[in-house]
Amino acid sequence: LAASAPLNETAPATRRRSEWGAMAGMDCLIGFVGKDFAIVAADMNAARSIMVYSQDEDKILKLDSHKLLAVGGDAADCIQEPDFFKKNMDLYAMRNGVPLSTHAAANYMRGEKSYNLRRRMSQVDMLLAGYDKDVGPSLYFIDYLASMQKLDKASHGYGGFFVNSLLDTHWKPDLTEAEALTLLESCFKEIQKRFMISMPNFTIKIVDANGVRTVPRASS
Repeated sequence: LAASAPLNETAPATRRRSEWGAMAGMDCLIGFVGKDFAIVAADMNAARSIMVYSQDEDKILKLDSHKLLAVGGDAADCIQEPDFFKKNMDLYAMRNGVPLSTHAAANYMRGEKSYNLRRRMSQVDMLLAGYDKDVGPSLYFIDYLASMQKLDKASHGYGGFFVNSLLDTHWKPDLTEAEALTLLESCFKEIQKRFMISMPNFTIKIVDANGVRTVPRASS
């Protein structure tokens, strides 16, 4: 009985950690690569529990001229951690005269999240999209447990449950920008039809050889 006491003392913390689940649950992040670009989209809800505070939140951060980072999860961590990454990447570029490649940036973020996993864990899921001159477009899936994978298409949050089948069916390596926007609209419609949480607004951003830009929705 004496030996079981410490286990009981830690049980509440263990339960709390298991209740976190997928950090981007109520956020919806979608991304994929096309012929010569990468595209990411995110819902614009700022919400907590049963309350929606606003529907004009931009969840896609411009890291540099050719990198985008879509984030979902804890509201405070979604500001602090990406800002920390951006400032350190800017510092690296200033010191070395060259920015990190998208691959290097993804590994840097994964390393930081892994190091902090049992120290000051952040609750943020991410999609990193970038364009490199010699590589072309790329997309990296990074979750709050420091898992990182390079993918052609990816999503985070409960909304991803509804769009993964669409991405599997309609994505192809040589997607044009018009085809990519059409596919995203299909994803948005599926989420708005099937998901119980209202997500009326989405942000769409593209990164290609010319840099980063925001693309208006075809229906807006």
